[in-house]
Amino acid sequence: MQVSDKTPKNIESTDNTNTSHKVKRWLEIAGFLAVLFVMLKLMSYLMDPVRLGRPQCVGEKDTYFVSAMTEKDIPIDVAVFGDSESIVLLSPKILLDEGEISSYIVGATGERVSEAYYAIEDFLEVHNPKVILLEANMFFTTSGDARETLHSFNSIMFHTFPVFRYHNSWKALSGINHSEPLTHFRGFDERPEVNPYTGDEYMIPTDDKESIIHTNIYYMDKICELCNKHGTEIVLVSAPSPTNHNYRRHNALQALADSKGLNYLDLNLLKNEIGLDWTTDSLDGGDHINLSGSEKVSRYMIQYLKDNFDF
Repeated sequence: MQVSDKTPKNIESTDNTNTSHKVKRWLEIAGFLAVLFVMLKLMSYLMDPVRLGRPQCVGEKDTYFVSAMTEKDIPIDVAVFGDSESIVLLSPKILLDEGEISSYIVGATGERVSEAYYAIEDFLEVHNPKVILLEANMFFTTSGDARETLHSFNSIMFHTFPVFRYHNSWKALSGINHSEPLTHFRGFDERPEVNPYTGDEYMIPTDDKESIIHTNIYYMDKICELCNKHGTEIVLVSAPSPTNHNYRRHNALQALADSKGLNYLDLNLLKNEIGLDWTTDSLDGGDHINLSGSEKVSRYMIQYLKDNFDF
């Protein structure tokens, strides 16, 4: 009869060896992640266009944000965030010259609510605006919660490790490629082109509401919490846009604003008060307003801000 060598002592020795190997493996993984974290942080520091003071070196989407972050000495009373509708919303020059209100457009083409949250978080570390105008077109998406959750993960990564955000600009940031000087004034580029909107009336009253996905509501809550902490007021704004806006979206945004105790300004319902003319004030057939439209909205916004806030 063969006697097994698996005595309790040998079994215990084998278990200890396996445990030791597992601990070693986890330590190796932890060490690798720690080294990777440090490397990404170092690369992010070296390629940080804000630290380098080079907003002209980043891609078009990040230009206005980086510009605002580098102009730390400018007192900013009003900051505008949102997608491409926000970057044509108003003229900071008119607000400054005619209303003595210092403003900056910090929006970005295609910006999502999660991206806006992290942009506002960084912005409030540098500036102390009285009011943030949050252009609300970005709240509506056809991608759904799952896709927006994935995009929010990307937003977290870009915020934690800016090297991912600015990696395509490394040649310009390092001086290898030449960068053209920026022409905008406080985030506003003049767009005088005219392409009229010739469609029908788009603000037709209804009780229906378009849905806003949970991910965007979650980040809106975080934006509200962040601004409350800094003593900054939020105004939800819908820029004039026949292509993007309708009464269903108006109702959804009004309900959102009411639930958060915020002001909501729907400029699509104020065409006559603003003086908008879609034959002269449309940049691209009803998607965005042009320079003429922005100037009219700016003059309306001066009075709105003075009537509702301490300016």
